[in-house]
Amino acid sequence: MVRDVEARYRGTVLGLVWAVLYPLMMLAIYAFVFGGVFGARWASGGSMKDFVLMLYCGLIVHGVFSETLTRSPTAVLSNPSYVKKVVFPLEILPMSHLASALFNAVVGLGLLCVFLLVHNGAISVTALYAPIVLLPLLVLTAGLAWMVAAIGVFFRDIGQMMGVAMSVLLFLSPVFYPVSSTPAIARQFIYLNPLTLPIEELRAVMILGNPPDWLHWAIYSLVAAAVAVTGLWVFQKSRPAFADVI
Repeated sequence: MVRDVEARYRGTVLGLVWAVLYPLMMLAIYAFVFGGVFGARWASGGSMKDFVLMLYCGLIVHGVFSETLTRSPTAVLSNPSYVKKVVFPLEILPMSHLASALFNAVVGLGLLCVFLLVHNGAISVTALYAPIVLLPLLVLTAGLAWMVAAIGVFFRDIGQMMGVAMSVLLFLSPVFYPVSSTPAIARQFIYLNPLTLPIEELRAVMILGNPPDWLHWAIYSLVAAAVAVTGLWVFQKSRPAFADVI
């Protein structure tokens, strides 16, 4: 992870400061477009500040998922020398991207805590649940990253597909709007989105001061574990053929 983060900012004037500036700039742009131009608010009579806080929670969750999966298709392809080394654990390569995305998420959560202190003057004790809330998402993302990395070796178009898919997922996830505002017919399907529950739960513990929904968290965790095991199995089964393709 350290090498991946250093490589990203190596040679830049501001260095790691970009890890703070970039999310702030994106937050400002989205807040201006949706909150300023379109006048979006999180609730009737809600303030712009409330909208920005809710929006940022959604962007943090989407950022972890999106950054990992858009980079995973080339995780193996961009390291051909490691493929030739039989003893090297190739499954670490996609995880380095996940670790880098997690680093950015931690920075984002730190900024969110600063925003909460400025806005509310305090941070709810339920914010301590944030790592637990995000853990199943990380497990799910790891499983999908292994799958995508393995498929990317044989089907290289998936790199382009993932970029489009993550952009679409940004607007199909409750990042810019609460689940309650979606049409009733769509509301029953929106929880099939892998980002919906983590986004809603992160908002609950960080902003609303509510504990996690443990039943839904447990179900999500079981599904995430199954995806992770399947993803690792697919990666390991595909690994012997990597050297032939690369």
